[in-house]
Amino acid sequence: MKKIKTVRKFFTVLSVMTMAFFCGFMSVSCSDGSDSSEESGNVTDGGNSPSGDETGSAIVLDASESVFSLEEGKTYSITLSDISLAASKTFNLSEASWKIDNPYIAAVHGNKIEPLSGGEAKLTSGNTVVNIKITEPNKEITSDPFDLKTVSENIDIFCCGDSIMRDYGASDSDQYGLGQALKVFFDESKANVVTDISNGGRSSRLFYNEDSRWPEVKRRIEANNAEGKKSVVILSFGHNDQRALTDVNKEYGAQFTFAEKNKNGTVAGTHYDFMEKYIVETRALGAVPVCVTPFARASFSGSEVSADGKHDWSNKIMTGDDTPRGNYPAAMKAAAKKQGAILIDMTELSAAKITEYNNAGKIKYFYVDSDNTHERTLGGLELAKIVTDELKNGGYLTSYIKETPKRIMVNKSSLGFGRLFANAKKDLSFKLSLFNVSDGTVTVTVPEGYTVCATADGEYKSSLVINCADVQFGTEIFVRFSPSEVKEYNADLTVTHSSVTPDFGNTPAGTVEETTLKIAMTAAGKVKIEGGTPETVLFPMIDANKAFDYNGAGTELNGKVTLTGLEPSTARQEGTVKPLSGPYYTRVGIIGGNWPVNDSGTKRETEYIQYAIPAFGADFVVNKISFKAASSGSGWMMWHAYYSTDENFANPTPIVENANSDGKAKEVMIECSTGAEELGLTVEDGQTLYIRIYPAFKTTTESTGRTFMISNLKVEGLIQ
Repeated sequence: MKKIKTVRKFFTVLSVMTMAFFCGFMSVSCSDGSDSSEESGNVTDGGNSPSGDETGSAIVLDASESVFSLEEGKTYSITLSDISLAASKTFNLSEASWKIDNPYIAAVHGNKIEPLSGGEAKLTSGNTVVNIKITEPNKEITSDPFDLKTVSENIDIFCCGDSIMRDYGASDSDQYGLGQALKVFFDESKANVVTDISNGGRSSRLFYNEDSRWPEVKRRIEANNAEGKKSVVILSFGHNDQRALTDVNKEYGAQFTFAEKNKNGTVAGTHYDFMEKYIVETRALGAVPVCVTPFARASFSGSEVSADGKHDWSNKIMTGDDTPRGNYPAAMKAAAKKQGAILIDMTELSAAKITEYNNAGKIKYFYVDSDNTHERTLGGLELAKIVTDELKNGGYLTSYIKETPKRIMVNKSSLGFGRLFANAKKDLSFKLSLFNVSDGTVTVTVPEGYTVCATADGEYKSSLVINCADVQFGTEIFVRFSPSEVKEYNADLTVTHSSVTPDFGNTPAGTVEETTLKIAMTAAGKVKIEGGTPETVLFPMIDANKAFDYNGAGTELNGKVTLTGLEPSTARQEGTVKPLSGPYYTRVGIIGGNWPVNDSGTKRETEYIQYAIPAFGADFVVNKISFKAASSGSGWMMWHAYYSTDENFANPTPIVENANSDGKAKEVMIECSTGAEELGLTVEDGQTLYIRIYPAFKTTTESTGRTFMISNLKVEGLIQ
């Protein structure tokens, strides 16, 4: 595109950015009471009229120009021919406060004017005016560069989408992405399923604009082209297009879209518009797009999935809007139909599947607990089967798709019952999920001290046999511990099937030996201790000089603290009014300061604080363990605490697991303890009690500046 110069430069180029995805053009005119002209173009000034009516012909700017200054007291007219310029044009808007008369047309984020949808709007700051005009897109019909029915060479399949599509590390939530599940269905020797670009919270708009998302997909496709390798792009968006107008990414701007027609009655910047961009640009790069409408949410109206569960907001207005957003799956279908792209109606197909689960009372096996949107392993496998079945039905990629796998999954690798008095009882449970398994039997066997049942209030026995034909999707298994002696009951529960080896889904893996899955059981019988001298071992953790400290009232006990994978940060003191009078607490961070990706705050064995309390000259009967903890720098720190008398920390008993501040209570200390009931744990003379606390930062990206806060770890009991 040719650059037209002017004698008077009202736009000063401040920096140059390379824009890999520039398309369309931008025209700007400005008025300040003077005029100039040149052979290649001119600007005619007409004073400081807010209307901008007396502007001259436009200056057409090429892709190398990306940052421009605006001068105080002038009127500018900016025309954008494509919404894709949202992330590629930045303006020096000074420190002025800008107001816009139609926030659905464009927005100002820092020094960026972000176009949002087609139409006209006016930005004002004092007597400076910027008139914005965003034109309607007009895309030509394209076609796939190669045929997915006949392709035979190795391919990359790029999964593009939000939290539904991405990979998840093993965690107690068992969350599992569609892209992650697709890896199970495709022959890895022929198809490489790429899932590291999708991420949670991405709408079709944000994914397109964010440099590490769609631009990265395009870079990788181009790299494949250079190597002669073909690419397929699976596109699935919609959940996060339904965000509020004010919900913005601090670097890349807005996330929301309307479906087919925005508030202004135009297509520009809608879900339809972005989906058509993806299709056209994918094909322009020599790859083949596959559109997948958004997976249905578990929102029911009677026995059917509701309209909003199917992402249809045609008759419902979102909070903060005054116009319905429209039908998102219909918008994607319309874009795919116009461009003749492959489309899978995941919305309707998944709605039918989750209705089946819901009517069977098994919806909790499909979705993550207390969540009507994100799928656990079984749900992810069901979605991947829908995608691959639809591809096969259309004759696409048939030689790449493997036979549907059979899976039997449990969602726990350990069950910790704690310490109980003789003949008392405590019940815990785990989920058993079945995918593509309807034959044979599952046998659950428990060790001494435990019994098992298929219902919470049924007859508990030493083993349980489940006929898979009688269990649709999954069942809950209840395990009861009732000690008869004062001793440790550490052993394994076993799960076997007549032909399929069970696994742990996407929860932290335990032991599988040959064809037998094992769940580690930890528990103990206890006796009430009478007499003895009360003893408290206290670890304030840190003083003002950052010195780790130990404070024990007795002389016959010692204690020490060690950090593994962690290092102390600055000390703080409890209280909100200076001078502070509360106790000091420590903040510890990961060595190097960079917390790794950890989607669910899962315990990491590589980072922990260990407390050792050796008993010397007497037995120490421990009745309670407690501490205070919190998250610093963010509210998303989680922590997991255990105790053991084994020097290798074998068979630890939980104090708390998945404890957190709910992403809200940053630097608010939370009390954690073994509870009011006495533990009755005897640490014999010469033995050591070990306590480990594992902080883990819940994050979808590598994060710095986050620390774990802890104070007053206390061990209370009796010296015998």
